[in-house]
Parts: sequence; C-alpha cells; structure tokens
Amino acid sequence: MVTFLWRTDYPPKKLSGPVGFSDVELDDFFWFPVKWALEEGITTGTSAATFSPLLTCTRAQVVTFLY
Repeated sequence: MVTFLWRTDYPPKKLSGPVGFSDVELDDFFWFPVKWALEEGITTGTSAATFSPLLTCTRAQVVTFLY
C-alpha cells in the first residue's frame, strides 16, 4: 500500500539515510516508499524494529492510509 501511495505522489526530494527497520534493506523495491512514508508521517511500521512490508494490508488499513 505504501508503494502504491508513493507511486501516486513521486516525492521530488532526495531520500537518504537508514530506514531503521530490520526487514527493509536498501536494495528492496519498497525502500524508497517506506522511507518516504516515514518522513511524511504516513506510517510508523508494525513495531519499533519492523515494518512488515510483505504482510497483506486489510481493507481497514487501506482506508486508514487513504484517509
């Protein structure tokens, strides 16, 4: 879902630095979307140490992201 939102916005600013999640690596296709979502305050992850990028998003979570 975060990748979908990022692709609709394409942030113009450069993103760099660590994401801070053990399950998000720099070479993952979702690194930029996760970094963007964190910097924009859209999400905080599933815990302090994980983002869980491959879990299925529920309908309620999708609605919350869109809100």
